[in-house]
Amino acid sequence: MNCKFKNYLLFAAMAVAGQASAQLSTNPDKFLGNITTDWPGSMDYSGFKYSDYWNQVTPENGTKWSTVEGTRGQYYWGGADPAFNYAKNHNLKFKFHTLVWGSQYPSWIESLSAEEKYKAVVKWMDTVKKKYPNLEIIDVVNEAVGNHQAGTRYMREALGGDGVTGYDWIIKAFELARERWPEAILIYNDFNTFQWDTDAYIALVKALRDAGAPIDAYGCQSHDLGGVSKSTFSTVMKKIQNALKMPMYITEYDIGDVNDANQKWNFQQHFPVMWEADYCAGVTVWGWFYGHTWIEGDGEKGISGLIKNNEERSALKWLREYMQTDAAKNAKSPFPGMKMEAMVYIKPSTIKATKGETISIDIDAKMITKTIQSIDLYVKDTKVATMTEEPYTYEIIPEETGRYDLKAVVTTTDGATYERWGGFDVFPARVPYNGITELPGTLEVEDFDSGADGQSYHDSDTKDEGDAKYRSDAGGVDLVKGNGGVALGYTAQGEWLEYTVDVTEAGEYSYEAVVASGNSNSSFIVSLVEDGKLTQLFKVNVPKTGDDWNTYVSRKGKLSKNLEKGKQILRITIDGPYVNLDKITFTCTNPTGINTIELDAEDAPTYNLMGAKVDKNYKGVTIKNGKKQLR
Repeated sequence: MNCKFKNYLLFAAMAVAGQASAQLSTNPDKFLGNITTDWPGSMDYSGFKYSDYWNQVTPENGTKWSTVEGTRGQYYWGGADPAFNYAKNHNLKFKFHTLVWGSQYPSWIESLSAEEKYKAVVKWMDTVKKKYPNLEIIDVVNEAVGNHQAGTRYMREALGGDGVTGYDWIIKAFELARERWPEAILIYNDFNTFQWDTDAYIALVKALRDAGAPIDAYGCQSHDLGGVSKSTFSTVMKKIQNALKMPMYITEYDIGDVNDANQKWNFQQHFPVMWEADYCAGVTVWGWFYGHTWIEGDGEKGISGLIKNNEERSALKWLREYMQTDAAKNAKSPFPGMKMEAMVYIKPSTIKATKGETISIDIDAKMITKTIQSIDLYVKDTKVATMTEEPYTYEIIPEETGRYDLKAVVTTTDGATYERWGGFDVFPARVPYNGITELPGTLEVEDFDSGADGQSYHDSDTKDEGDAKYRSDAGGVDLVKGNGGVALGYTAQGEWLEYTVDVTEAGEYSYEAVVASGNSNSSFIVSLVEDGKLTQLFKVNVPKTGDDWNTYVSRKGKLSKNLEKGKQILRITIDGPYVNLDKITFTCTNPTGINTIELDAEDAPTYNLMGAKVDKNYKGVTIKNGKKQLR
């Protein structure tokens, strides 16, 4: 072998090594990350250094609650510490994934009461805070849209239920996270929203934002995008952003395909679109070693991996080339330097207002290193106020129904500006349908109050799938023929209906609900709406009543709270889907202040009953079987 050839091989080897040692992205403002290679969290693998490729890490399973606290009170950090310490030692961004999720939670919480569940969630967050006090990026809640995870009901119950916004429990999770990590970027993350449940995802995140929850970004998982064109992907991504106007993360991108060319084609279609969006703060690829990812196909495991047989697949080679282009290097980010500077949240007193109602708008604003000079508030694109000192509050009385978009523009003393969007909806005054139902009495479920979606009812879609054709103002609420009349059908988790009732007799109540289900996990909750809050009165678990939804049965029980006299609002919320509801009969079993106490005839002629003294002539006393009854 001549010297020139030997030198050429040495040079080639040095070139390959140099290429491998350079991180794929040199963009200073948005990260290109990945996950741990295998549970419980290995980083460098098979001779490849993680930090030579990626500048952010998300533990795939190591920081999930079930992994850490599978046994109550016993904590395992063996899947989390390797990734956290590696990120710290190599100056990589670390994201905690995830605090609250209706999957991969410890099964022991299922048997706890709602109060105990809440304490368990709080303790879990406190434990994470103690372990990792300075987290910078957190997936706070994961996959809460619709029926993505059956265990979501336990998380919802733990954190206070749907509430008036429909997502109060998620708002509570973000508030708990903000209390513990005051400067972290807090994210809501969900499944492939580019292909499924896009509108429901937008509605959920928009409600969190509009209610003033401390949510800083939305996370779009991006699994199963194989075959989706650049045009289609771009259109949906823009639709989500135009609706939310918030920072976005691509949190879990992978293409599962054994064919290198197919995988590369998909990367080429999707990556420039998401990376070059100025509202995208970073991309996390979900797996980099073939055989060590979660996607299986064609009889093989881990087919989304980017390194196969210790060689980079075509998609990874292309990604390296793309990341060296000017478009990739100079792509903008909502978080310059990969850090959050401004925490700005718009909090209206309600996100579902009635025309003529006074709405108070509070702006919660904080800068991490800068100083606020002023905040401009826009309502429907019109500037209505410039505020220069706290509290940043403004009042508005909407004179028209419809959507009221809000925008706060924070200007700092160095001239920088930061935006936050929000809003609320204004409805006409709600009215009872078919008259006010008096209690004691029977509530016909199909007679919910007339109004609008988000005001007197909420349905998961706008399509009426029912066959009853009972009323024209039901929106997407599905009313069906059933039990000889009209019933509510085709129900989905999270849907709700409200009713104006007049309680004519205060006291203790029982209920009898007439229901049907062809499903074994159906349930619903009846709550009292008071001052913008929900108080649960009872929950009904509905068993499978037949092979279809035509077999109606009766379910009975007691209300957990006495009903006060007067007009009130009741809400029925679908907790477990696919239940049909016909009617609920409310019976007053013990009017307030009325009790029966039997006394022997020789007892003293006076008796103190709930603060009222019965006189010696036994006024209010009846004689029964030789005994005196106080009523």
